[in-house]
Amino acid sequence: MMVVYGLFKPSLSMELAIEIIREKGFKDDSLLVVAMDSCELQKQKVLDSMYSSDGMSLVDGIAISATVGMLLGVIYGSELPMGPVALGLIGMLAGGGTGYLIDKKIAKKNRPGAKSPGGFLLLAVQCLDEAEAVEAKRIMADHHCSAIGLSGQPGNTEGV
Repeated sequence: MMVVYGLFKPSLSMELAIEIIREKGFKDDSLLVVAMDSCELQKQKVLDSMYSSDGMSLVDGIAISATVGMLLGVIYGSELPMGPVALGLIGMLAGGGTGYLIDKKIAKKNRPGAKSPGGFLLLAVQCLDEAEAVEAKRIMADHHCSAIGLSGQPGNTEGV
């Protein structure tokens, strides 16, 4: 007997994988789902990249408010003796600082871990032969599984 393990983040994709595995003829008693809590404390990053983001970027609010502050500084700077360039730079810095403080306050209220499910889900599927194991691995891989593992040997009926 073989067991295929898949590590998922809680999502609709994982639910769809379970349904498809059931439709392929796997019985409910051959499926096991284990909820695993995350041990790491995630810190919010100020600058995100396109590959690593925690969903609460501060860059957007800073950029928007700095743009508005700069625009207002340039518009009203043409009327004042400091000039539009100097007042535009001052408005950009003031707007960026204001945006940072507002985003920090919003991020503190809406912590991503408080409302969204954390950790991972481990899906274990008992397979009778290697063909079933390959099918279960393919389904898990198609549904954005973080990691896939396999235990046991084909034809071995002990220990599972």
